Amino acid sequence: MDISEFSRLEDKSKYRRHPWETSRKNVLHTFLKQAKIPFPIQRIVDIGSGDAYVIHTLVEKNLATEYFAIDTAYNPEVVEQLKINNNNSKVQYVQNLQEYLKKYPTEEPTLFLCMDVLEHLEDEKIILDDLNRKGNNHYFFAVPAFQSVFSSHDVLLGHYRRYTLPQLSSLLNKNEFEIIDKGYYFTTLLFFRKLDKFLKKDKEASIDNWEGGKTKTFFINTLLKVDFITSLFLKKIGFQIPGLSCYCLCKK
Repeated sequence: MDISEFSRLEDKSKYRRHPWETSRKNVLHTFLKQAKIPFPIQRIVDIGSGDAYVIHTLVEKNLATEYFAIDTAYNPEVVEQLKINNNNSKVQYVQNLQEYLKKYPTEEPTLFLCMDVLEHLEDEKIILDDLNRKGNNHYFFAVPAFQSVFSSHDVLLGHYRRYTLPQLSSLLNKNEFEIIDKGYYFTTLLFFRKLDKFLKKDKEASIDNWEGGKTKTFFINTLLKVDFITSLFLKKIGFQIPGLSCYCLCKK
């Protein structure tokens, strides 16, 4: 969980979702819908789940029997508040991946989500080694793309690095993940980030303090939706265009 998210846990009126959050969720839903994963599966495990927004959107879709949210920020106080905020849903909260693997071992099919997590680790093997267990599992990895646009905003968010798609693919291949789909998304955001970099404008805001009104939020959500649909279409006809994020859907 980004430390910034704590400011809104106890007040749901502050849950004004940044367009990036909702658009990122929609991207995940689209990729899962077109993936050949036999839903509903036994488990979905969201690593770096933050305020558990994404995993609860999957609960609503009834994509699994069991749901686990993992985040190092999950102390008893945070977990209790998350349970209150989400009406004591079936999601179980765990503080780290090692604890999950020890307390809830299973050979049942599991989907692991690892979205915008690897860039927060000085050494990605901290997580990848724990996921290095063969079984009937799927994995969705997403990371920020292109070190050329690394800025103080990345530092604010606790990022060590950004990736290209070949770099992410190579990392996962070395850790014996079989990649079944990969690509970039949010081309428009990459353009604006490059423009900010050129103009030497550094963002000082995180996703927790979004103050855009309904019109601005709707406009950005619509822009990102069109952006994503366009990139999907181009990918289907053989054109892979760069974006601010890249992903790999894997199995092992």
